[in-house]
Amino acid sequence: DEVTEHLLAAWQADRTNRVAAWNAQKEVEARATEEANQACRLQEEEEELLANEEAEREQCEVEKKKPKINTFTPGLSVADVLVHPPSQYALQKLSTFDYVEMWYFSLAGHLDAAKHHDRSQADNTFSISKVDNHLTVHSIASVRASCHALPDHELPFAEFLKAKNCFLEHAKKASWPVTNLDTLAKIFWFLETHPSLQLPLREKIILTYALRVRHDWHRELKVERGYDISIINNHLLNMVTQDIEGHDNDRIKSKASNLITSIYCA
Repeated sequence: DEVTEHLLAAWQADRTNRVAAWNAQKEVEARATEEANQACRLQEEEEELLANEEAEREQCEVEKKKPKINTFTPGLSVADVLVHPPSQYALQKLSTFDYVEMWYFSLAGHLDAAKHHDRSQADNTFSISKVDNHLTVHSIASVRASCHALPDHELPFAEFLKAKNCFLEHAKKASWPVTNLDTLAKIFWFLETHPSLQLPLREKIILTYALRVRHDWHRELKVERGYDISIINNHLLNMVTQDIEGHDNDRIKSKASNLITSIYCA
């Protein structure tokens, strides 16, 4: 009996140990399964979050590309006079801080822009240009100069003075630096009131000087050698004066010579 009891006790002890080991193993497996399931759920949640964020970004891009219209100011009426803006070509020049003829901001320039506006709106042709070592896509209208444009020195002086106000206004809208706008306003005022206007060829001299220095100023700004354009260089102005007077004298002599020749031939 003792042997039997001993064997039974041993068997029960072994069984208890095996059951305990089995239960422990099952607990380990259950924990591992739960951890795996939790990791899977976290991964799925993270993937879903990333997918939602990507979908939101794509939706934002779609919204950005949609045509938009701004709101209006309640109670604000249309202006008394409707003026067509300068051409896309002129505005593009301003946006890249390049020289552009003052004609584009004159009445003739505005009328020319309005005349060709509908045509350019219907023309979806684009061109590729290089700006500061970057290739940029532009509409043809923004890179095509008008065949009617006049250089500054061929504008009537009164038209130049009116055009420079429009030019400064649109340069400001194009986010030109305030210091640049101020110095341009000064040079225009100095030229408008300069004593050279008392000379016979006064207006052509002043406009030619303005043309040359504005060209040079923009060119020097591009290579970081900008200067104060409002400071009148009298030596350069004298050279321009001599050049204009010399060409005018040659024109008068040529006209007189042709007149004399025609008289003798008659």
